[in-house]
Order: sequence, then structure tokens, then C-alpha cells
Amino acid sequence: MTYKQSNSSYLIRFLPNEEVATGLQQFCTDHNITGGFISGLGAAKEIEFSHFSMIAKQYTTFTKHEVEITNITGNISVEKLHLHVTIGDNTGQAFAGHLMRCIADPTVEIMITSFPATHRTLDDYSGLQLLDLK
Repeated sequence: MTYKQSNSSYLIRFLPNEEVATGLQQFCTDHNITGGFISGLGAAKEIEFSHFSMIAKQYTTFTKHEVEITNITGNISVEKLHLHVTIGDNTGQAFAGHLMRCIADPTVEIMITSFPATHRTLDDYSGLQLLDLK
């Protein structure tokens, strides 16, 4: 991975075969980024994403190969990264969900805008850890 910083923003380029989700988590840890926004695009040789069912209160995970990443978006909190992804396959079909794992090929390009620490708290309705903006 290579990156460039300008004030509280970072541009990151993942190289072929680098794992994006854990790479972003490590980057945020290494640079003490505990609040922020992530946006990106690129392509992947393999990607895992999931869908959360409010009825079942569980995730279903999917795997796709050789996809274009038309959008990665998410937020950063002290507790974790929360990333979503939209991808397209070679038939033009689009898929979306929570980004779990992504192997860049040839690259994934990310922009992080950081801001002060943000926390998550348990939401009784959904059972999820949601941003606490109080």
C-alpha cells in the first residue's frame, strides 16, 4: 500500500493482492484515526460482502471474483470500521453489501477524511452497534 496525507485527509492505493478491509483497519490504527469517512473504488480478484437481515438479525455472506468496485463507502469509529461496497461483475450485474474482505487487483484507491474520535453504542431496536453522536 502507498499513501499520501494532506492535513486530515489521506489518499491510499492498495497494490495487487493486498487485502483492503484489514489493511484499512491497520492503517487507521497506525495513524491513530478514530473517527472519519471512507470513500473508494477499484477492482478486486476476490471479494466477500454480506447482507444483514433485520428479521433474522444475522448476516448472509457472498463471495464474487474478478469484479469492478464502483463504490466503497464507510465510517470510522474507535470500535471499528463500517464499510459498504457496490460491485459489478462481467455481465454488468451489480451487488452491494457490507464489505468483509477484498483482494485488490490491480488496485483499490481510497480516500479517508478523518475527524475527532467517534464511538458506537448498542442500538436496542436493531441489535447493532451504531454511531453515538451525542
